[in-house]
This record gives sequence, C-alpha cells and structure tokens, in this order.
Amino acid sequence: MTSVPAEAAPKASLPPLAPVSAISRRLSLPEYYHASVGASRHTLDGPRLQIFVIRGHSTLNTQQWQRALDQVVACNPGLHLRLAGNSWWARWKSDGAPPRLRIVDDCDWDMLSEQGAGFIDAAPLSLRHGPNIELLVARRTDGSTLLILRCHHAVTDGIGSMHIYEELFRALRGEPLLGSNAGFSDTDLMLSVGARHTSSPRFKVEWLTGRPAGEETGDEWRRISLGPPGKNLLARAAAALAEFAGRHSESPALIGVPVNLRRHAPGLISTTNFSSMLRVPLFRGDGPEQFSQRLKEMLAQRMETFYRRSFDLFKLLPLSWIDRLLSRTLRNYRSRKAVETAVISNLGRFDPAALSCPGFQAERMFVLPIYGSVFSIMVCVGEQVEMTVGMPKNLAGNGRFDALVEHLKTRLAG
Repeated sequence: MTSVPAEAAPKASLPPLAPVSAISRRLSLPEYYHASVGASRHTLDGPRLQIFVIRGHSTLNTQQWQRALDQVVACNPGLHLRLAGNSWWARWKSDGAPPRLRIVDDCDWDMLSEQGAGFIDAAPLSLRHGPNIELLVARRTDGSTLLILRCHHAVTDGIGSMHIYEELFRALRGEPLLGSNAGFSDTDLMLSVGARHTSSPRFKVEWLTGRPAGEETGDEWRRISLGPPGKNLLARAAAALAEFAGRHSESPALIGVPVNLRRHAPGLISTTNFSSMLRVPLFRGDGPEQFSQRLKEMLAQRMETFYRRSFDLFKLLPLSWIDRLLSRTLRNYRSRKAVETAVISNLGRFDPAALSCPGFQAERMFVLPIYGSVFSIMVCVGEQVEMTVGMPKNLAGNGRFDALVEHLKTRLAG
C-alpha cells in the first residue's frame, strides 16, 4: 500500500468544547458535497438521506412524541439548520424549521426491502426552507410500531442520528439531555489533527457485481438479519464482499469504511456530520486478518483526517454544478466508474434500554443504505445484528443481488 505525502499545513486549533445554543458557519466541503446531491433537475439522484428504523411496541400518543422532540430540538441547534447562500458563501444557520413529526397508520411494510416503503419519502425535506429532519411514528397492522428518523446527510451523520435518538428517549424517560457541545465542522477537526499523508490505491476498481447491465434506473436494497454479534464482524464482512467481487473481476477490491472523527476530540457531542472515509485494499486471497491489519495501520496514522485546504476550492462551484458533475444522469448511469468496490459502515452495538422508555420497548433497528453505490450498513441492538445492502438496479439484475445476499448469509449469519 502506497501513500501520498501532503504539503505541510499548520495545525488549526479548535475552540473548547462547550454547550452550543446556535450555529452559524460556512459549510465544510463534505457537507457541501452531500448538500449538492439532488440539487440539479438534470440528474437521477434525489437528496442524500439517512433513514434509521427502530421496531418496537408503543403505547405513547402523538403529544408525548411531540413534547419529547421539542425538548431535543431546544438542546441541539443542529436539528434546525438552514442552508443559506451558495458556492463559497453557503452557510448553516440554526434558525430553520424544526424537525417534523409525522404519524402513519395501518403500515404493512415488511421491512425487508424498498418494496412498500414509499410512505417514508412521502413528505419532502428541504435544506433551504426546512425541515431537513423528520421523525415518523408508523403504527403497523400487526400491533408493533416503527420509529423512523429521516435526516439529510449534509446535516447529520450516523453517530449524530443516534445521538438524536438517544436524546429523544432521555426526554421520554424524564432524564437530563446532553445537548451538543461543538459548533465547528468536520474539516475543522481534521485540520486540527493534521495527518500528513493518506493511502493512495493505484489500481482499477470494478463494481462489486460486475459491469452494469440493463436500462433500469434507480436503486434497491435488502435487509439481512445476521443474529448475535460475532467476532471481527466488520473485517469478515469486508472480506466476504471482496470474495464476491472476485467472481466478477480479477482486480483487487477497495472497501470504503466510514470513520467517526469524534475519536480525535474526546467528549465531543454533536448531531452534525463528523465522519470521514478510509478505503482499504484487499487483494485476491486476502481475508479478514489482512483487512483488519491494514485498517488498523491507517487508523494509527490518522489517515481519515488527511485534508488539503486546496480541496475547499470545489466550493467555488454552485451546488447544482457539482451534482451534474458527480451524480448519475441519463447519459452516464450505464458507464459510471466505481470509486470503490463497496462501502461498509459499522455503526456498532447499542443497548436497547437506551432506545426505550415507559411506553416504548425497542426490539431491533436497521438503517437504510445510501443510494448511488454499493453501500451496506450494520448495526446491533442487544443481541441482534441487522445488515442492509443497497445498489443501483443495473448492478442488481440477472440474479446478482440474490447471489450476493446468499453469499453474505453464508459467510456472516450466526
């Protein structure tokens, strides 16, 4: 594995962690990119959203949910951000509309795929006008309840979304809320760490399931229940994905792994986006041990914090231009090149008690994958690991998605 040295850049100091009641700052480049997806009417991609689903049983009424949500909003200004301006001058202001509570009755969605899940996206989110976060309470026909948190990825990341959930249940249990203590951005944090180099894979990357085929646009996803958490599950999942990619290509696999930047600022609590990405190469014959070792080396060198200030020049382009340059269009969706073979996000393990209260008992949770690439997410509540896998439809056809699901079950379940 090679690395590319960066130009020496002075470390930027961060303000001390302290309770934050308002946010007003320029968007970081990662936030600006996430905000750009779906900004143009000439692309096939919609807004980049995070959707977290908790299944449980509830006796709570609408007023109780709304009261708790209002308490969370009062302590966490990132929940009502509004995008003002464009290009270099784009800013977050925490005076936008608060999260919306939406009640859905008679829900019969089986939670196994996108089929029947159209109700989730029935009400639009808006970065410009708000709200850009929504909480759905879906009452299912079998008597259970789905709690669905829907957020724009420019506004929050996976750990930030989990903070919203945990704050919500603190409010419902009558406990003090933690609030947020950081108003700075992900790139501010990266620059304060000052990693001087990053891994630089120098090989052609192929799609996980082979070449795109067919004319169908859009994405699909599946949920796979993996049972109790096993040892080294992230590495085993990465090796399983690389092994499957080897059925379709002789090229090495490149596995993207989102990394929580909060580890570099102990005590940081925020709903906003503090995630970065590492890409770990796996060569034919490599297994979980090789993946774990390479990821460990990259983390030890803090490669996820590598950032050149010159990257910010991309913010000179309007959001809609970036969307047209990087997103799927009718012209490029058959010929787009893979940036990585697959992305796998491991959110970790959560105590169901932290996601429960009198009147709601959490049973399991899963997270819908982000559309546009081969993306998988694992999360564990109690003793149940749920994995969702999504991909563009022109990578899923001809039985390829079914074959991948069976492969992952064989390698990972139980």
